[in-house]
Amino acid sequence: MRNLANVTSSRRALLTLIPVSLAAGWTYWLSWRTTGSLPTSRMTAEPHNVRQHPTYWFNDGSIVIRSRSMSNGEVCFKLHESLLRRQSRFVQRMLDSETSADSEVLIPPELGVQVQDFTALLEHLYHDIPLSAEAPFSHVAAILRVSSPNQLDLPSVHMSARAYFVSMFPQGPQPFAHPSSHLKEALALVQSYQIPSIRKGIYYSIVTTSEFEPEDDDLDLEIFIKPNGLPGSSSTPHLVLPPTDVERCRSLMTGIVEHFTPVLFTPPATPHMACTDVFADKWMPLVITPAISNSGVCKPLEMLEQIKQIDWAAEGLCAACVREKIQEWTQEQEDVWEKMDSWLVG
Repeated sequence: MRNLANVTSSRRALLTLIPVSLAAGWTYWLSWRTTGSLPTSRMTAEPHNVRQHPTYWFNDGSIVIRSRSMSNGEVCFKLHESLLRRQSRFVQRMLDSETSADSEVLIPPELGVQVQDFTALLEHLYHDIPLSAEAPFSHVAAILRVSSPNQLDLPSVHMSARAYFVSMFPQGPQPFAHPSSHLKEALALVQSYQIPSIRKGIYYSIVTTSEFEPEDDDLDLEIFIKPNGLPGSSSTPHLVLPPTDVERCRSLMTGIVEHFTPVLFTPPATPHMACTDVFADKWMPLVITPAISNSGVCKPLEMLEQIKQIDWAAEGLCAACVREKIQEWTQEQEDVWEKMDSWLVG
């Protein structure tokens, strides 16, 4: 921060030595280069690098949207005002305000809008890559962020993005299928946009399929995921959960192990002695041994489903006991799912 302050002070000192006419001339040339028109009386600090977007700069466009990146570069989009005005409350407010130049909108950097997110939104609005069930997580997450009320505020688009986002994650204990990736980013989005229906399943997937505990070196780096699902300021791709989420994961793991250990390591009883003897003989090789090798004690939903899929009739269990036990194991999955609410403290 001290270096940044020094740079800023030096820049101000340098500007005081430049003739006003030269500074004004540079501003006029830069504005003409990017928008094709002279600037209005609204003067703002220009970024270091300005470029037109290679795809979303339409010659017949009627509005220029300027979006600044974190590196102080600026990307300009020439778009169709009627489309954006109809969809975005933010654009409506900016165009109707006196602080915005005619047919030009600068997205304030404090909104946190990323150029890649805005590009994803345009891909959807112009039907190049629309939201769909097949859209990748990164595309849906980008549109979910940029269409939110605290960014560009597109209510109908945000509702659609939210629905597709929710459909990517399980909302119940059975059948439970873990998403392949993006769990930590998804959790941050769930917290930010208050999507409780998939919150529990994402925590469960993080606990059972990933390493949620930060390494010692991680604590010294600014790589915690931001509330909107974006990684922190570090260039490393390794993402770390915030401390509050790490604590919730620890609590969930403890609750799972304490609850499921006696269930897993105790052969079930049945009304029939012969069927009880089958469990006594087969439980170790068919259930406990695979659970130990696959960390099944930490994965109750999957382990119970695996137990249900064993052909117990072929192992000697009567049909009535098979039906009864499958019902019990299904109910145990439901019980674990419900108890997870109390294990997720905070």
